[in-house]
Amino acid sequence: MGKLFFGFIAATLLEIFVFIKVGSELGAWPTIALIVLTAVVGLSLVRIQGFYTLMEVQRKINLGEPPAREMLSGIMLAVSGVLLVLPGFVSDLGGIILLLPPVRNALVARLMAQAEQQQAQGGHTYTGEYYRTDDTPPPQAGVTFEGDFERKEDDDKDK
Repeated sequence: MGKLFFGFIAATLLEIFVFIKVGSELGAWPTIALIVLTAVVGLSLVRIQGFYTLMEVQRKINLGEPPAREMLSGIMLAVSGVLLVLPGFVSDLGGIILLLPPVRNALVARLMAQAEQQQAQGGHTYTGEYYRTDDTPPPQAGVTFEGDFERKEDDDKDK
């Protein structure tokens, strides 16, 4: 949490610094016009690429494949759009970088690899025993029965 806070403060200070430098070189009105122009052009590009990503999601669903990569790409496009709408040249640069398909594809591949690695390290598997207290015969193979479970290690952590 502390790293995120200090990163936010550093990004804000960098934006202010760049605003001052660009504003002193170009003047106030051209700087404002440039910020508005980058937001409009950037959002147009996000819209076009978002539509393409939506078409890819639909194609994957029709083929019966999971559209995980396309969903992550769509999330990155949304982040790109937010960065482009925020006033500032540094955030615009970050938004434009996320708009580049090779950058987005590399980030998606990295995130997918991390997710696969975490999944390979093991999820949660619960084993246990149950005892019947009535005289009915045991269930047949493939029959689902309902029940409750309690994680003992979680109870110890709360105390």
